[in-house]
Amino acid sequence: MKIGCLAFLACLTATSVFADDTTRLMTYNIRYMNPNDGPDHWDHRVDAVAETIKGADIIGLQEATRKQIDDLASRLPEFQWYGVGRSDGKDGGEFSPVFWRRDQFEVTRKGTFWLGPDPQAVGKNAWGANLPRICSWVEIKSKDNATALLLMNTHFDHQSATARENSANLLRTKASELRGELPVVVMGDLNATPQSKPLQNLLAENGEGVRFFDAIELSDSEPTGPSGTFNGFKAIRANGKIDFILLSDPKSSVVSHQTLDPKTAAGRFASDHQPIKIELRSSADSPQ
Repeated sequence: MKIGCLAFLACLTATSVFADDTTRLMTYNIRYMNPNDGPDHWDHRVDAVAETIKGADIIGLQEATRKQIDDLASRLPEFQWYGVGRSDGKDGGEFSPVFWRRDQFEVTRKGTFWLGPDPQAVGKNAWGANLPRICSWVEIKSKDNATALLLMNTHFDHQSATARENSANLLRTKASELRGELPVVVMGDLNATPQSKPLQNLLAENGEGVRFFDAIELSDSEPTGPSGTFNGFKAIRANGKIDFILLSDPKSSVVSHQTLDPKTAAGRFASDHQPIKIELRSSADSPQ
């Protein structure tokens, strides 16, 4: 399954972007704060979600409202975060925020663009989507050195196939514009399966902009956990893998890929999606 065993950042430097030997990255759709969720309401899930996030160093969340972000930030003082609401570019609507450990990393650039023909058109629906969609990104580096990566966190539309396909193409183009010489990590709920057109757009060799590779295909060890990432608060759908971590470098040193299954104190799903966590090895410790 491993495509290459050189380090994720070997193309840039002999030192690592990461402060420790390995860094844990997570993507997690935490389900928006729906007042009609009954026993699965956010108030019943927030502690389980916070505890799950503690198991990673850099996290991309989806469907997070400002209230949910504030709830998590109060429980996770060791993290900083960046994001904006998709409705107004401020606090309105859902965010796709990025959290990172404040003692290990700093963000040197950050921004958000909307998934549409005009990426600067704040709060606009596009390509048949009934809701505005965004990608929030950060250039993040360890506090130990000057090496950095570009991390992009997004949530594709759940209804419009055209929006998902165009969003994938836009993501590649924007990654190319923003990265400079940096490696890129994409996290997100793409509302698309591995065989779908949006994923093929992201993974295709002949597309425009940055080509990506699914971290699950790069893992040194056998991936663990459920095969699907959507459960609808009922049961994990075996063929429902719609959440991904993608990497721009096919030689990335991915130590492990896990699909987690966190539960609340009552034994219910912590969200209607399963989080994905990968572990990246620093260049200095990668096998040659």
